[in-house]
Amino acid sequence: MSLRVLIPVLLAGALAAHAQDAALILHHGKIVTVDAGFRIVSAIALRGDRIVAAGDDAAVMKLAGPKTRRVDLEGKTVLPGLIDSHTHSIAAAMYEFDHPVPDMESVADVLKYIRSRAAVTKEGDWITLSQVFITRLRDQRFPTRAELDQAAPRNPVYFGTGPDASVNSLALKLSGIDRNFKITDGQPGRIEHDANGEPTGILRSCGRLIKSRSGGRRASEADRLARIKELLADYNATGITSVSERDLGDAGIELYRKLKD
Repeated sequence: MSLRVLIPVLLAGALAAHAQDAALILHHGKIVTVDAGFRIVSAIALRGDRIVAAGDDAAVMKLAGPKTRRVDLEGKTVLPGLIDSHTHSIAAAMYEFDHPVPDMESVADVLKYIRSRAAVTKEGDWITLSQVFITRLRDQRFPTRAELDQAAPRNPVYFGTGPDASVNSLALKLSGIDRNFKITDGQPGRIEHDANGEPTGILRSCGRLIKSRSGGRRASEADRLARIKELLADYNATGITSVSERDLGDAGIELYRKLKD
């Protein structure tokens, strides 16, 4: 075979060989494979969107080529991507859209936040707070109606944790809930009353009865797209690579469709 013919053949062979090189090799780590034997190996090789090898450093390094990126994990652990099977990501993405919400560890923290919102919220506008679950508070209880009245005397307040809620006197009044109020929509729920028969402000499985509305700035579709992209990046940063949305309406599905496109 002449050199004129041989050189292209050799070049093609070399290119084909390099095409099989790993694009990325992570080594000197603890790779949790979650395979049938639940092996923990020291190295892993990837090409494109596929894992091509997992094993000890010496074996996996044989897949390295001149353009392979090598990352020394220095003993760190690599886990498979986690899937959260129950999220409300569309809603969660908008949680701090209007303003940042600080971490809260006690009822005192909750009341401090409500007082801060009352100081900047127009009289009569609602102050709402959700996703601060009482099981995560040191006090292990709801703020009382009296405490909420004192923190925001001129604003209706809704403190919701899932279907349960604690509200102040103005919120009860605007929602038409007094000592004689009865739940008549056929859905579950219980309004707690004190020794005098007055509502305490604690609503069990019937937060739906409170006619609250947000007084914050309104989000555009562009805002919602930007926020969900930001939240998905936050998920990725903590190892969550897939989520399953719960209770998603048509608008939410359309938002995901536009994001995908």
